[in-house]
Parts: sequence; structure tokens; C-alpha cells
Amino acid sequence: MPEGPTILNLKNRLVRFKGKTVTEATGYGEMDKTPLHNIKLMDIDAFGKNLIFVFKDFFVTVHLGLFGSVLINKRKKSNASFTLHFGDEEINFYISKTKLINGKPDKHFDYRTDILKEEFDGQYILSTLQQEYAEKMIGDALMEQQLFTGVGNIIRIEALYRAKIHPESLVKDIPEKKLIYLIETVVNYAFEFLEQSKKEEVKEKTLVYGRKNCPKDKSELAIEEMGKIKRKTYVCPKCQKRYQ
Repeated sequence: MPEGPTILNLKNRLVRFKGKTVTEATGYGEMDKTPLHNIKLMDIDAFGKNLIFVFKDFFVTVHLGLFGSVLINKRKKSNASFTLHFGDEEINFYISKTKLINGKPDKHFDYRTDILKEEFDGQYILSTLQQEYAEKMIGDALMEQQLFTGVGNIIRIEALYRAKIHPESLVKDIPEKKLIYLIETVVNYAFEFLEQSKKEEVKEKTLVYGRKNCPKDKSELAIEEMGKIKRKTYVCPKCQKRYQ
């Protein structure tokens, strides 16, 4: 599924619909869409992997699946799971899940955990990581969306390589300075990812994701499913230290 930077870029592409009236909402998704008919779209936001459409008294989150996609004023042959109509214009979501939530997004989500928000709080993440995820492998902890909101497999792999930490290291065994550096690396790389995704060149510029050899010492990477999350992982056994 798309990672946080991809969703933020999508939000920026859709911002032109802000202030327009949703004339109709359709799609085969289970969410009741009648509250969206003939209502003004107040804002468009993003939180991690969720795109958010904000209305006066509620908001709708859209979460794209692994093969999810979005088309603006275009349609596929297959039916959209969710569509917002704005008169003659429309936004079509394919393979997505939607949820209507009463209230405002900032009252519902903890922006301190979103790696691309100004409110991101590295100290809060560090203390939570050490206190609540001490027994977890760091490679698994990075995928916890309530802690590292917006991190996906590419960010996880690239950040661990750049921080020189083996994903199977337990959080409790990693020195605090290293954890701080990793958190900073996650955020810095997320913004690199954001810029690269605008030109669809993320995978072209990864250091180890999708590669066979380490770019530093040219040794062969270990490529396997690691941790409890069982996601394909690329690791350099020489560069990335396994803390024990």
C-alpha cells in the first residue's frame, strides 16, 4: 500500500477541490455515502497512509489497498470503490477502504506520530519506543502505525540501512543515541521520498530496497522475510549491526 509521502503528494494534487461542493458520492464500498451528498468540502488533509476529506461536522478517511489507485476525471473499466463527484468533475478511488468519523481530524488523530507533520515529536516517539516496544524487533516496531505513522516497507528498509541497524535488533538492545539517529533518519528520508515521488523516481534512487548488493562495499545483501510482520527485507550483514 502507498506510504505516507505518496499520500501527502496525492493530497497536494487534490487540494484544488477544496471549497467545492460534493454533488454525489458513489462506489461499491460499504460506507453510507448519503451524508456526503450536496455538501461543501472544507479541507483535504493526510495522516500517515490515510487521505482525509474534511467536512463541517465529520470527515472521511480513504485508505488505499496494496494495489489501490486514484484517477482524477478518468475512470477504469472496473468499478470504483469510492467516488466523489463535483458536478462534471470526479475523484475515483480503486481498491480502497473508507470510514466516516464525526468531529475533526486533529481531535481524532495524534499528529505527534506522523513522520511528515510539523507536530511530529521525536522525544515522544523515543520514550514510547523504549517503554512500550522494548521487546520488539526494531524492524517490526517501525511498521507500527500508531508509533511511526506513514512508514511503509521502503522507508523502513532504507532508514535502517542508513542508520546501520539490523532490523532484527531488539529495541531494548539498541543504544539510545542510535535510536535517536534512526528516528531522525526516518523523518529525513520520508521527506526525500516525498520529493522523489513527485517525479516517480523513488525506487530508482533507493540504496538497498530492490537491490542485490550493498552500494558501499558491494557485498551481497540478505533478502528475506524478517520479523513477525514477514515483509521482504533487504539487509547488509556487514554494514548493519545486530545489537544484542
